[in-house]
Amino acid sequence: MSVMTVSNVVNGHTAHVSPRTAARVRDAIAVAGYVPNAVARSLVAGSARLVGLVLPARSDDISLLVSPHDSAVAGSIEAALRARDYHLILRGATTSNELRDSVQRWALDGIILMGFTDDELRALSLDGQVPTVVIDSGFDEGSPLWHVRSDDFNGGWLAAEHLTSLGHRQLMFCGPVSRGSQVVSDRLAGFRAGATARGIEDQAVSVVDANTTYEAGCVLGTTLAQRAGRPTGLFATADILAVGLMHGLTLGGLEVPTAVSVVGYDDTELARFVAPRLTTIAQDTTRKGRAAADLLLGAVEGSSPPRSEEIGVTLVVRESTTRCRPPGSPLQAV
Repeated sequence: MSVMTVSNVVNGHTAHVSPRTAARVRDAIAVAGYVPNAVARSLVAGSARLVGLVLPARSDDISLLVSPHDSAVAGSIEAALRARDYHLILRGATTSNELRDSVQRWALDGIILMGFTDDELRALSLDGQVPTVVIDSGFDEGSPLWHVRSDDFNGGWLAAEHLTSLGHRQLMFCGPVSRGSQVVSDRLAGFRAGATARGIEDQAVSVVDANTTYEAGCVLGTTLAQRAGRPTGLFATADILAVGLMHGLTLGGLEVPTAVSVVGYDDTELARFVAPRLTTIAQDTTRKGRAAADLLLGAVEGSSPPRSEEIGVTLVVRESTTRCRPPGSPLQAV
């Protein structure tokens, strides 16, 4: 039996190999416990079958995947790549040099960028020479890059529509508005537009800058609980921030949703585990990750021109929102 015959069977090229011979080769492989050398195969094929998932590096050396949304999307990406016999490398980067070093050092076939603001992406000097998919960004939609994001404007609209339908007239938007993110800007624009469509004047919608963390939500919620003339309906740009807000409000002596209704964004598992369970804008993170992987592999294999894919959103109503109590109603505090 020739080396070429064995190689053909190992690599799945059995058109010119008899079924009996192919079976003998597979039996021998099973007995020997042989696993193909990925490095050697990549040298021959000119492809490492490696994809880099790159997120902003954290200065505190804590895991890159602290966001439930990012963890869910990353898991979906890995599963989609594994099904196509590609492997995923998780890396942190903050500069174009760090990104370029990762691509060259590991001979990455392509990269997926997630968690960067538009300004941060511009600083990475992306030129499209390496197939690149950007998740959750409005960055240079006309560039030679592939994009995946949720319908952020509609998500904000749905949140405002829900809160105003419950009688809330003093609304607040909470999120990282100062970070230059088009995603956040679109959610805010949708929230304002949805409130306006329901007859809410623009000055009745306040905006507070907050990092997308549980800790930031706790601090903000405690502060709001002590504020006179506080809003009765809050919309946070992520579930993790919304849950922190609920805890902070409770610590400050206010009951959710009796005194303040809270809406999140993402519909991560966290939204179903807290009490009260969180009303939120749901996006399909599984589809989001799969779309990013499919777009990238289409680019790597030359079958997909640069394009964008938008993931639809829906409102999921749970116990963190209720009808607004008229001024002077009892039981506004815990």
